[in-house]
Amino acid sequence: MDPKQEATLSYALLTDPARADICRALLEAGEDGMPAADLAAAVGLNLRRAGRIFQELLQADIVALTVRDRQVCYSLKARREIRQALGYIEDSGLLS
Repeated sequence: MDPKQEATLSYALLTDPARADICRALLEAGEDGMPAADLAAAVGLNLRRAGRIFQELLQADIVALTVRDRQVCYSLKARREIRQALGYIEDSGLLS
């Protein structure tokens, strides 16, 4: 996939409020990210729904998965770019 297609996919993914909330929570969590269960709870989703979103964000190469202390943890791969994308989407009124 070329960079323009990747950027379009990232913007499309981030226009979903639940995905955007997860990315915002990961921005606040810092570079180490946070455990999946804590992340789901922080954005008010059950773990099953959050798991589907985590999978979508993994496939889009937006988040990274690591295992720490027997917990699945997620972190953002391109924090600065995601922050900018979320800002653009919010300012443009694209967030549904």
